[in-house]
Amino acid sequence: MMKRLKRCSSSSLPETIWDYDDIFSEILVRVPAQILLRFKCVSKNWLSFISDPKFCHLHTLRNPNPSASAVFCNLTRYISFIPLDLDHDRTTSTGSGSPSCNPLKFIANVCHDNIKIIQSCNGLFLCHPEIVLNSVIHRSDVRRVITPLYHYVLNPTTNQFTKLVPPAAAAATTTEPRIFGCALAFDPSKSPHYKVVFLWFRDEPTPCGWCSYHNIEIYSSETKSWSLVNSSFETQGQISYQDGVYCNGAVHWVGRICEMAYYHLDEERVGLVDGLPRCEENWETREYRYFKESSDSHLHLIDIYSPCFTKFEVLEMGRDYSGWFVKYNVDLDLLCTAYPRFKVFCVLFLAKGENEEESSSLLLHAPGKVFSYNVKSNTFKSFDLTPQAGVGQRSNYRYMESLACV
Repeated sequence: MMKRLKRCSSSSLPETIWDYDDIFSEILVRVPAQILLRFKCVSKNWLSFISDPKFCHLHTLRNPNPSASAVFCNLTRYISFIPLDLDHDRTTSTGSGSPSCNPLKFIANVCHDNIKIIQSCNGLFLCHPEIVLNSVIHRSDVRRVITPLYHYVLNPTTNQFTKLVPPAAAAATTTEPRIFGCALAFDPSKSPHYKVVFLWFRDEPTPCGWCSYHNIEIYSSETKSWSLVNSSFETQGQISYQDGVYCNGAVHWVGRICEMAYYHLDEERVGLVDGLPRCEENWETREYRYFKESSDSHLHLIDIYSPCFTKFEVLEMGRDYSGWFVKYNVDLDLLCTAYPRFKVFCVLFLAKGENEEESSSLLLHAPGKVFSYNVKSNTFKSFDLTPQAGVGQRSNYRYMESLACV
C-alpha cells in the first residue's frame, strides 16, 4: 500500500523525506556529485545516506559520462588546476563542478609525499609519490627520479584515496623497485569498481640490460584482492609504459614512432599496432605529444613538431586496431594572429560533440585563457581564466565529478 503523505513544516522536511527512501534515492542520483557533498551538511541522516557505498555505486552507474569540470597538472608543487565551466561560455574558479581544494595537496599532507598524477580515468586519478634520490657523481650533484613501489588511487571529488603495494613486486629483494609501469582501468558505464594493472620485472632489474618479459599483477577494487596473470607480458623497447590510457576494456601505451601496445583485461590479451612511417622521419623534432581517450571511446594522438607549432594532425585509432588514420587537420594560424600570446600553448583534451551533427572541439590552454577550437569549421571561442590559473605545458589530466569509491 502506498504511504500517505504527511503534512510537515519546512523545517522538518529534510527528515520527513526519509519515510520515502526509494523516492529520495531516485532524486539524489540525478544531482551532480559536488552538490551532493554539500548536502551532507543538512543532517546526520543525509550524511550517512550520501556516504553509503551502495548509494555511491548507484550514483556512479547512473552518471557514467560526466563532463570535464577541471584540468589538473601532474605535480602537487605546481599550479593546481584549470576550472572549466564551458557549458555557460565562461571559465571561472567558482564553477559548481570544480573541486573545493587541491586534492593533490590533501593527499600530500596526509601521506607526507609530493604526489604526481600519472593517469586520469573517468573521475579517478592514479598517482605515486615523486621520489628523488640525490647522489654525487664525479663531484657533481645528480638528482635521479625513481619509480616508487607504492601508488595511490584518488577520487579528487571526495578526497578519498587508497594506497596500493603490489605483493609480488614488494617481495623482491632489491634496492630498486621492480615496478615497470602501471595503469588504471575504470569504466563507470559498466561497473562502479576499478582495476589497476601493474607490470613488474620478472628478474632483478639491471642498470644496463633490457628485460623484455614482465609479469602482470592486477588489483580489483571489487574484491580488494590481487591476482597474478599466468602469462608473461612482452614489452617493446621503443614504447613507454609509464603513461597508460584506458579505453574500451584495454590499457594502451604509445611508442616513439606511434606504434602502440595494449593489454585487454577481460581477454588477457596482448597486442601491438604498427606506427606510421612519417612519424619515424619526424620524431627527433617532436616538441609535444598528446595521447588520450575521448568521451566517445576513441583513442587520439597528437604530435606537434618544431618549427611549425600551429599546424598538426589529430590521429584516431581504429576500433579494430587497424591502425592510425588522420581524423582532423588543425591550423591555428588565425588564432595566433588574433592572440599573439598563443605562441605558448598546450592541448587539454578533445571534446566530442554530443551528436553526429555537432562538431568536436579541441580545448587548448594559453596564458590566462582557454580556447575551444572547432576542428571542422576552424573557428574558435576563448574563455578567460579567473584567476589566471594554469597547468603544466607537458602533462595535464582531466577531472570529472564522481562519487566512485576507492
